[in-house]
Amino acid sequence: MKLHRFTWLIAGLLLIYPGSLAADKEPKVLVINSDAGIEKYKVAQEEFTGTLSRPVRAINLDDPKWKIADVENLLYDEYPDLVYCIGSKAYLIAHRFISEKDIVFSSIVNWQRFPVTGKTYGVSVELHSGIQMTLFRYIFPKVKKIGVLYSTKYNSEWFKNTSTESKEMGIEIVGKSIAESKQSIDALRESLPAVDALWLIPDPLLMEDKDNLMKLFKACESRKLPVFSYHDSFIDYGALLVVSVDAPTIGRQAAGIAAEILSDGTIDEKVQYPAGSHIILNLKKVKEYGLQYNEAALSAVNQIVE
Repeated sequence: MKLHRFTWLIAGLLLIYPGSLAADKEPKVLVINSDAGIEKYKVAQEEFTGTLSRPVRAINLDDPKWKIADVENLLYDEYPDLVYCIGSKAYLIAHRFISEKDIVFSSIVNWQRFPVTGKTYGVSVELHSGIQMTLFRYIFPKVKKIGVLYSTKYNSEWFKNTSTESKEMGIEIVGKSIAESKQSIDALRESLPAVDALWLIPDPLLMEDKDNLMKLFKACESRKLPVFSYHDSFIDYGALLVVSVDAPTIGRQAAGIAAEILSDGTIDEKVQYPAGSHIILNLKKVKEYGLQYNEAALSAVNQIVE
């Protein structure tokens, strides 16, 4: 009789508090950083963990102690509910071992070339090309033809979409595709007579050879051809305008996506464009080249080099 009453008591408690057994289970969140030694990766991780209001465990793949087998064991042992991957190496590992889990990524060049599932979310490393072209024309109204060097392996789809958008904005994109890095100089020389500026995009094939990259900048400088780019380090190489992704915003944006997923919210845009940007204008170089620029546009620039 006593056992019967005890059973009914437990059943009653479960009816009153149906979620009590699971209430203490906090969703597990893991951050995998491809290389925390890269400043923008480090900042993205710090902003993500600081913004997400729940415990987060992080591993950095640049640490020699983390072999692939160790990461695999950790993923299976922890079996996190959500993984935030910074960089392509981190993403590929998470997708390989726990693709059935929610994965949020950032800092991946041309993410469309990677395998994804219905549970893949992220923040693109590329700013919307239309926004960048708007800035180019706003600051340099005379620019009508922009040269782009790109590899078909990484950026053929990007080039196709950007070319379509540019026509609507009165800009012509003059593209030259390359199959290997060493072809970039010849491709540039073919483009030079036909363009008003070179748009250096984050293409891994172009970036893999630093010597070729320096030759690109020197060739443009000899013709006083403006170079627009995506990273502030290129200002030192001679870029006139840099429109870069704001790393802290990337981390906070990824945290917002993660929070929405963990709260069973609805995410309309699974892979989002970065919400913030940082604009640098090399005004010293602009004057050296004798280029016409829109002085009223300087108010939209975050940093001016003089």
